[in-house]
Amino acid sequence: MRICFVSHSAGTGGAEQVLLETIELLQAQGVECRVLVPERGGLCEELNRLGVPFAIVSFPLWMSRGKVPLFLCVKAALGIMVNTALVAWKIYRWNCDVVFSNTVTVCVGAFASHLLGRSHIWQLHEYGMEDHGLSFLFGERLSLGIVDRLSTHCICVSRALAKKYERSIKPSKITIIYPSMHRALRDAEDTNCSDFSIFPHNGRFRCVIVGALTEGKGQEESVLALVHLKKLGVDAELLIVGEGLPSYRCRLEELVAANALESQVAFAGQVKTALPAMRSADAVLVCSRSEAFGRVTIEGMFAGKPVIGPRCGATAELIKEGLNGLLYNHGDPKDLADKIQYLYENPAVAERLVKNAQSWVESLFTPERYSKEILALLNSPFKPDVIRVGSTPTA
Repeated sequence: MRICFVSHSAGTGGAEQVLLETIELLQAQGVECRVLVPERGGLCEELNRLGVPFAIVSFPLWMSRGKVPLFLCVKAALGIMVNTALVAWKIYRWNCDVVFSNTVTVCVGAFASHLLGRSHIWQLHEYGMEDHGLSFLFGERLSLGIVDRLSTHCICVSRALAKKYERSIKPSKITIIYPSMHRALRDAEDTNCSDFSIFPHNGRFRCVIVGALTEGKGQEESVLALVHLKKLGVDAELLIVGEGLPSYRCRLEELVAANALESQVAFAGQVKTALPAMRSADAVLVCSRSEAFGRVTIEGMFAGKPVIGPRCGATAELIKEGLNGLLYNHGDPKDLADKIQYLYENPAVAERLVKNAQSWVESLFTPERYSKEILALLNSPFKPDVIRVGSTPTA
């Protein structure tokens, strides 16, 4: 079997990490992989390391932030048509059996596979508007109708995400498959303890939040929780890891200054791996309002730290309250502060949560499980009477 993957970017974000995990495991099973990327970037370097042939085709996205003028929609439609032909030609020359679009933000792979009469798999990593502020250029109803029409299977990375898409895509086409996370967890095992010196600990109860600096990731909520902790007399600090929108960082810095938290909040910026920061923490915070999966949640658990996340999105799917982590009500920084204070005052509870979380992660997030589920999907024809398959995260 030979598969052509279509990536929406050449970056190394969450979706691209899942793509690399998938390719690495399929190659080990004798599946030949090829990749189409829109530009050169970090993903290309990783593909070279894996020995995977790739080609650059500058295809446009069919999603965008904010309202797009009609003439730009027309331009995008023309670009999609032209690039569909280029993508189809590349797939034909590579003689691929299956086309695998790694994100809902690109559609050229689906159109090209239809043109060539190939099977098409769509792996959905994002809500769109809810998590990234993205909307379809040609409307959600039409676009998701195309996803349904032009897909043999759709993979969702969480039950929460599947719940959204099964309103527009036949539930029988949707399969829930949780990523293996094996590359990230392997990196966690290989991380040298000396890396912790990057984030020296000063004795306070440290909370760490990791993610792009955007409103959807909820860093503001973590700062406001620290405001409440200060009033409660809890000696805590917050380490914010990640880069993003300069305007949002300015907003966070202004909030920190307005509450005299300069000595308790630090911005670590972009790092190659957030694991040293997590391992320096007493608690890992996840404050995203609509997390489609939550790699940071799993990484925090594996790093041996209690994780606190909101009762929404896929986070509530991964964290079982009081068993492998704690949940708070999103939009309520006081509730988040209360959960942090609870861990601060009950280290034995934190230790129990960590032990349960690590055991669960190590049992579910394995390359063997992921490889088995992906191969089962690739080798099974579409059957209208079959409902979703895949593991469910039972803690």
